[in-house]
Amino acid sequence: MRRAGWGVLSAVIGCGLLWAADWATESGSPQRDGWLKGEKSLVKEKAGGLHLLYRATLDNASKGANALSSPLVLGNLITYRGFKEMLFVGGSADNVYSIDADLNRLLWKTHFDVRAEPPAASGCAEGMTAGIAMPGSATALGRGATWRRPGTTAGRSLPSFFGGGFGRNGSVFAVSSDGWLRIVRQSDGNDTAVAPVKFVPPNSQLSSLNVGGAVVYAGTRGDCGGPNALYAVDLDAADHPVKMFPTNGSGPAGAGATAIGSDGTVYLQVARGHGEAAGEYQDTVLALTPGDLTVKDYFTPAGAPRAGKSGAAVEGVTPAVFRWKGRDVIVAGGADGRLYLLDSKSLGGPDHHTPLARSEPVAAANGKSAGRGWWGDFATWEDADANQRWIYAALRGPARAGTKIPATNGAAPDGSIVAFQVEERGGRLALAPRWISRNLLAPAAPVTTNGLVFALATGDSPRGAKPAALYVLDGATGKELFATGKEVRAFSHASSLAAANGRVYFTTHDNAVYCYGFPAEQPQLTEP
Repeated sequence: MRRAGWGVLSAVIGCGLLWAADWATESGSPQRDGWLKGEKSLVKEKAGGLHLLYRATLDNASKGANALSSPLVLGNLITYRGFKEMLFVGGSADNVYSIDADLNRLLWKTHFDVRAEPPAASGCAEGMTAGIAMPGSATALGRGATWRRPGTTAGRSLPSFFGGGFGRNGSVFAVSSDGWLRIVRQSDGNDTAVAPVKFVPPNSQLSSLNVGGAVVYAGTRGDCGGPNALYAVDLDAADHPVKMFPTNGSGPAGAGATAIGSDGTVYLQVARGHGEAAGEYQDTVLALTPGDLTVKDYFTPAGAPRAGKSGAAVEGVTPAVFRWKGRDVIVAGGADGRLYLLDSKSLGGPDHHTPLARSEPVAAANGKSAGRGWWGDFATWEDADANQRWIYAALRGPARAGTKIPATNGAAPDGSIVAFQVEERGGRLALAPRWISRNLLAPAAPVTTNGLVFALATGDSPRGAKPAALYVLDGATGKELFATGKEVRAFSHASSLAAANGRVYFTTHDNAVYCYGFPAEQPQLTEP
């Protein structure tokens, strides 16, 4: 009977793994590629039929501009309530929430009791600022996690929902405002089964967390809580040692701070600062060894150094990693308005200034306006049928005057999504701009799947905030296929899109979570 029972359970699990997708971290994966792989429902033929499925309002208290983090999705978890697709968000008032993604019901809320004093530095926000994360990637295929019983070293691959109570697997990671790493059980929100770990200084202003193996990474910015740095904590090592890589300048660029390569190498970009290996940073991309954060390699664009501090809240764009002919390639953006492709084997060649490819300048220079240029995270995917690699970048402010882009979709003075293709010309790589989207007010990082691009106009403008708006664009042309109406009530701040299993999610400053999908494919929805 026991064998038969496990056989039935295995069959059910096997069926679930065929469709269930996760969105595990900022931009979906540790590579920060913004690509939802294996998606079946979100396709061009149906994009115009998206509807608001629900709006969940949570009891979190906003702290200044901060409210809810970027959503995460766990496609299939066995809980005491049965199989669940779970949606997770962090809250600025030191909260983490789980919502039944199908039925719009609050499953649990975890509040962290903190003892941190209010931030001493002016301009530093109170509350929890880090985007939450969990192990895994945005894909419906290969959703395995290595389950390890405490006290053992040998692991075996099991679906992630088997990790419910064991160590880091089956957990959501959050950093509370007192600087401790909290390990929250996915199934029920328990944050005491695994003790918290002292991680970063209290009141640090953090980017979204990233997870590579047993190591959790977080970047600090704004000189809040202490000098800007990248932090790493190894949850498998005894006493959980924390390593710090100081930037001696600005914090790691972009919403995600770090991207992790196929060999575990950690990539980040620093606008200004200095270090022993690379000297003065000028939009410098650094490759660090996983865990101990020593510099392996670096690339600094050639040219004049960037201007002084712009005052942008989350400056620049986080690098992304993708595979090209069996090797990791990194895409990065510069304040000079260009995108760069870098070889993971030698980021900038012998002189550390020579990329694999660079685009023509597309983003307008910052000038006296803070917050312009490449922003957030990239999205990139490979069209296997056409053997073509696409890269999508969020641009805040206008494109550079005179930029030649084959397809435009109207004037875009406030921001846009810009699409590039990776080409081979005479045995060398090249980056060619292909289209620029309609106008988007302060766009967040894009998301891509099945030749679609999802774009969130956050409305988070220093000239006056407006309600956020979700758009679906044709990934080949930038043509608008869908746009939200007037149902969104507030702007979005420091939050990006999430997508999984036929649904798209984002959060707004009034502590609301929005879910868009196809009504005919959903169970009966109820208010939480």
